[in-house]
Amino acid sequence: MAASRHKPGSLLASLLGLIGFSAIAGILVSATLTPALAVASSTANSGLDIFESLPSYAQINQQAERNRIYGLRDGQPVEIAQFYAQDRQVLRWQQVPRNTVEALVAGEDRRFYSHGGVDAPSVIRAGLSQVGFGGESGASTLTMQLVRQQIAMDAFIRGDQETYEQQYQESYQRKLAEMRLAIGLEQRYTKNEVVLAYLNIANFGGNVYGIQAGAQRIFNKPASELTIAESAALIATVQNPSIRNLFNAENWERNQERRDFIINRMAADGYITAEQRDEALATPVDEEFVDIQPANNGCIAGYDSARFFCDYVQRVLAQDQVDGHYILGASEEDNAAALFQGGYRIYTSIDLGLNDSVQALLDQNVPNTETRWQSGGAVTQLEVGTGRILTMAQNKDYFNGDGAPPTASAVNFNADYAHGRSGGFQPGSGFKIFTLAQWIIDGHSVDEQIDATREEWPLGAFRAECTGLVSEPWDPQNNEGQEYARMTPTEIMVNSVNTGIARMASQMDLCDIHQTAANMGVVPADGSDWQIFAPAVIGSGSNVTPMGMASAFATIANGGVYCRPIAIDRIVARDGSEVQPPGQDCQQAITPEVASVLQATLETVTERNPINNPPGTTPVISKTGTTNGVVQTWVNGASPEIATSVWVGNIVGNYSLEERWNVRSTIFRGAMAEGIARYPGGEFLSPDADTLRGNASQLPDVSGQSVEAATAALEGAGYTVQVSDPIDGLQAEGLVEYTAPGAGSLVTTSTPIILYPSNGGLAEGDAEETAPPADPAAQMWPDLVASSLADARTTLSGAGFDPALLQITWQDHGEANLCTVLAQNPLPDTPGEPDDPISVVVGTNASGGDPGC
Repeated sequence: MAASRHKPGSLLASLLGLIGFSAIAGILVSATLTPALAVASSTANSGLDIFESLPSYAQINQQAERNRIYGLRDGQPVEIAQFYAQDRQVLRWQQVPRNTVEALVAGEDRRFYSHGGVDAPSVIRAGLSQVGFGGESGASTLTMQLVRQQIAMDAFIRGDQETYEQQYQESYQRKLAEMRLAIGLEQRYTKNEVVLAYLNIANFGGNVYGIQAGAQRIFNKPASELTIAESAALIATVQNPSIRNLFNAENWERNQERRDFIINRMAADGYITAEQRDEALATPVDEEFVDIQPANNGCIAGYDSARFFCDYVQRVLAQDQVDGHYILGASEEDNAAALFQGGYRIYTSIDLGLNDSVQALLDQNVPNTETRWQSGGAVTQLEVGTGRILTMAQNKDYFNGDGAPPTASAVNFNADYAHGRSGGFQPGSGFKIFTLAQWIIDGHSVDEQIDATREEWPLGAFRAECTGLVSEPWDPQNNEGQEYARMTPTEIMVNSVNTGIARMASQMDLCDIHQTAANMGVVPADGSDWQIFAPAVIGSGSNVTPMGMASAFATIANGGVYCRPIAIDRIVARDGSEVQPPGQDCQQAITPEVASVLQATLETVTERNPINNPPGTTPVISKTGTTNGVVQTWVNGASPEIATSVWVGNIVGNYSLEERWNVRSTIFRGAMAEGIARYPGGEFLSPDADTLRGNASQLPDVSGQSVEAATAALEGAGYTVQVSDPIDGLQAEGLVEYTAPGAGSLVTTSTPIILYPSNGGLAEGDAEETAPPADPAAQMWPDLVASSLADARTTLSGAGFDPALLQITWQDHGEANLCTVLAQNPLPDTPGEPDDPISVVVGTNASGGDPGC
């Protein structure tokens, strides 16, 4: 690079400086010929102490390169993105065309292959130029230029701005240091190694470094295919990239002037023939000469459906840690420097085929062109047993710059704030699974009867030991104002009954419920502590993420083992060595026994809500979630191999999605079907009998006893007893015909027992006359409990009994139990005759009688 002239007024100072400079420069030039003798004798005799302070060691440093991220398609790695601080691809000597090397030497250092790092004639000319004699001339050889660029680059990486700026300021001290370092460099490396390093570090405009990236970005070809004119045009840039780079049409004339100078030099030095020279010179630098390619840096230029996942991976690389250290360095600064240097191949977990299919589902059902509200949709899918992220899709295009259009966003709705800048969304009823999980952990049964009637809970009715909560009064209501009576936790989950969940939560510590959620992988999206208050148990508390909800269902499907979501399978450095990414981190969050009962319960939820059940025989657990006003909607679930969370809702605002309530189910069913097709098989656990029973026990059979005796027996066992009006029965008048719940049902002492006394209306003689026949071939009464009334009639007919002899007692047990058989007499598996009657209790509503069964 040409040196700057001194002003006339500084001529004396320049002369004095030149004397010192020339003396030491002479020593350095001599050192290129007889290094040891020249340095030793000259320093001893010259008296120039400054020589001793000059650096003597230099090496060719590793240059920053592109980092590459790979996904998987059909199990094979596919590049999905590149990111880099400097757009560079380091070449080997065999990959560099001869004409590029010749253009560099002809244009920048004609005696490169004959000097030892410092060119004596150039030093003399540069010195005279500094004091006003002769034209402008620089003393820097290619080797000296390489030294300066490496020092500047290293300073830039370290954030040492002062050293960086010094490399572009003229001073004798810096020039002398470059000379001595250049000598040391050439004593250590071959000439070709120096040229190769120069071509790999050189800047060709903007963020483009190295001849390979320059050729690709400017001429849309690899460096190995560059023509003489193209090589000369690129080399014309290196002397002053800001005014000669080919990305800007305003620079083309200046570039051509320098390019043609280099081409003529190549011919004069015998590198090319006159014909080659004329052909190259005849090619103008214009829009037909260049073929500018857009930058491919970052996720914005990556694989379309995986751009948000790419962003997630970059955040993991920048901030996640392994054993207390960042992934690529011991400290944050070291990690950032490693990413700057680049050259890493990052192999990730994303299944591109599955991700594409899920993205198409979102695009179809939650289009980003919706203008009535700020419409959002996102899907995360995880591999059960590993936590590997298989799918990360959302309805917005990825855009991380300023001025994003309404169809785009930089916020990753699937991830938390740290990994995607999302504040999350209220989970709605999806959060009820954690109350159910804690219910089972605390020893309760999912089959016991719970009072799900609406109740206004008074001040302090709920407890949270970790916060000292004194709960506010709360009057929970159910969807569309539905009323329920007694029902099991399984039925509460099937029907998503708020009043039932409130009853369950009132018997537990709210802190335990939230801690169980955290153990299973769900935490507040913004990184704060849980907002713990009573309505939080039905999903009105802290915002969560689809990734968190998918983790929780993966935990249930995995037998209670939570595996932290991971995006990176392996990292390979540029030298082929492996860098350890965050590995699988799995730990038992809930016991296998608790998980087995959760699996059975939530599989029932799926079966009873077929809109969420994908086709096929693979078992699926699931739970919907809806917030007040249908602002946010969810379906979360899992097969034994893949977990899925679907969120569809408002990014901001409170637009009601009631008319689009089932969009979430359409996406979930399709996403699960695609996931199961690619990750098939697996089975859930058989529910553990003891955990299933919990603290419940079978209700004893008190039929045939007097009301007084039955009441005493049940109350003595700790039950609360209610007595209904007499019904037509087979028992003698005043004796208990049956109970609700029926004999053998799982109940706890908190379950009130209803006695149904007989009026004797169906009795035909005494008990001896109506005793069951002893014939083992006799017909046995089928189990009708929990069947619909219509199904009960069909079951009786199929078992050989006359459904016309069915005697019905209507009992209000809430909307969830309309037309459902609650109890029967005779009991199941007892003998009967084809013309015997059977009595059943069937659910009705508050009006009583047949509700239309």
